[in-house]
Amino acid sequence: MQINTNPTASVFIDGKLMDKTPYQSNTLKPEEITVKLIPESTATPLVSWEGKVKLNAGVLTLIQRDFSSTEAGSSGEILTLEKIKDKNASSLSIVSDPDNALINIDGEAKGFTPITLDKTEAGDHQIKISKEGYAEKEVKAKTIAGFKLIVNVKLAQTNTQPTTTPTPVPSGKVTPSVKVTPSPKVTPKASVTPSANVTPSGEELARPYVVIKETPTGWLRVRSSPVAASDNEIAKVNPGEKYPLLEEKSGWIKISFDGKEGWVSGQYVTKFQ
Repeated sequence: MQINTNPTASVFIDGKLMDKTPYQSNTLKPEEITVKLIPESTATPLVSWEGKVKLNAGVLTLIQRDFSSTEAGSSGEILTLEKIKDKNASSLSIVSDPDNALINIDGEAKGFTPITLDKTEAGDHQIKISKEGYAEKEVKAKTIAGFKLIVNVKLAQTNTQPTTTPTPVPSGKVTPSVKVTPSPKVTPKASVTPSANVTPSGEELARPYVVIKETPTGWLRVRSSPVAASDNEIAKVNPGEKYPLLEEKSGWIKISFDGKEGWVSGQYVTKFQ
């Protein structure tokens, strides 16, 4: 097993202090162990990590951890190999925290986590894991014939809440009553009207409908069923486009487009009901 962290951390295995990172051992038994990593003291206190890791005989398990002051802001990955029946084939399985993250392998979008890609070509691969509201993570890994490579990734949450800075007011020139009193001529109801909701084909929309959000790929797949499979893509839609909302199911949204129906991922749409 090999462990790398940022910053340096103390390594505990099954409650016993082993060493500091970077840590590597070739003498551990093939079993499930509990690993705890406690980062060195810094000006800002950092959150430690603890988890169970299964060690398999004859293969290297790699742990990478980037510490933060909060668990939500921390990230990392665990890579390990498991033997499969077909000695001439290689497989790749990716899980993430949170799940339903977009997977891009060697520049090609493959679907959403959790995902297993059988018959993956053996060799080096560049894996990108991305999800709205989280920092993108890039993992370089190698698949080997006769093994399944398991990649378990923890994404770091980013602060998506915009910061509002009050506009400075010159002292003595504006009375408090002017700054506090809202204008009576503007109401929230006037900001959005159903007649302004128009599809790419020019059709006016009534609620419920959805607006496609920005995506890591610049477009969003439409699928024939609410499953992230490689063989059920039927179309692509673009950010900013609006479509009627027909149905919701397990994080998927059914829309109507060009006289057809299909499913899109609910994380990349804004619903208006």
